[in-house]
Amino acid sequence: MAALKRVLDGRATVVVASAVAVVGAIGTAIGLALEPRRGFAAYLAAWCAVAFVAIGGYIVLLIGYAANARWPAAVRRLGEAAAASLPVLALLFVPLLVAMAHVWPWVHPAPEHVHAVALKAAYLSPAYFAVLIVPAELLRRWSRRRDDAPAPSLDRERVLASAMLPVTGLALTFAAFDWLMSLQPAWWSAAFGFYVITGAMQAGLAATAVLAWRGVASGAMPLAPPHFRAIGRLLHAFTILWAYIAYFQAMLIQIANLPREVTFYVARLGSGWQVITIVLAIARFVVPFVLLFSRRLKQRAGYIAGVAFVILFGEYLDMWWLVVPRVARAPVPSWTDLCALAAIGGAAVAVAARRTRGASLLPVGDPYLDAAMAYESKY
Repeated sequence: MAALKRVLDGRATVVVASAVAVVGAIGTAIGLALEPRRGFAAYLAAWCAVAFVAIGGYIVLLIGYAANARWPAAVRRLGEAAAASLPVLALLFVPLLVAMAHVWPWVHPAPEHVHAVALKAAYLSPAYFAVLIVPAELLRRWSRRRDDAPAPSLDRERVLASAMLPVTGLALTFAAFDWLMSLQPAWWSAAFGFYVITGAMQAGLAATAVLAWRGVASGAMPLAPPHFRAIGRLLHAFTILWAYIAYFQAMLIQIANLPREVTFYVARLGSGWQVITIVLAIARFVVPFVLLFSRRLKQRAGYIAGVAFVILFGEYLDMWWLVVPRVARAPVPSWTDLCALAAIGGAAVAVAARRTRGASLLPVGDPYLDAAMAYESKY
């Protein structure tokens, strides 16, 4: 077990990510001052993309505990690392709260939206982080303690994770309504929460794949090809599930052809936005769906990481596609988009790396670790 305890340094990651965050924050501040509506749209899109990746990693952590599976112990610390960025993401949400009038139209609704907003006023609340941060911090703390005092069972973790999965699902569903669907107050979709959740889980798994690849490349995680094949299978499954939800949401809304519902897709299938819609479908579905079929290729860490990077790009593009059409008729990228992504992504990576420094990238006190490292699969 001692041979598996390879402590993460991470200083270079903290320094580089912090520098990126500072430069991005300066550019974001300038953009918000010059053009608040476009700047806050860029900020919301970037914030949602990074937050949903972190939340997706946290959900992967919960599922590993709740399912009582063995092999996820090998990548348990990667889910903890993703969850470690949630506190700073909660802090970075504050600018959106301060400038709500520039972000969400329901703050000062137009006359034609007053009735729609009134019906939703009971749940238009942008605070869901307590549901995510508290259990995530408990799981991280318990895991760290086991490194020094190994525990014979994971009953406590399994009970907490099992209880929090449905709560997290509900919280993320209403958060999706509040943060994103409410950008068009008169529009709604019963599948939208599930659309966001499946996308977050796909992106969280993609982040896990990238971190696992870097862990192997740096020698900090002695993972084997079967581990990457298992990650690849899950990525494939959530890619299909996301595409299923996205397709049927679009198909059913367009078949019903109700004016207040189809406006969402009308805005994203004209004025050049159809190109972004096609690129989104390719990045989030076509590329991973095709490339993750091969059993042999899924065993390669670099190959899985490459597919994961495409998925992560698709996650950001998805959030941009959801947010920006409200303030821009044509899909023209702005320099504020890059600055906001650098500021929020850099801060999240820096904090996660800083909080993970000095710890093993493998949960050496986990009772399932030996079985996880010896994992084999015929599929």
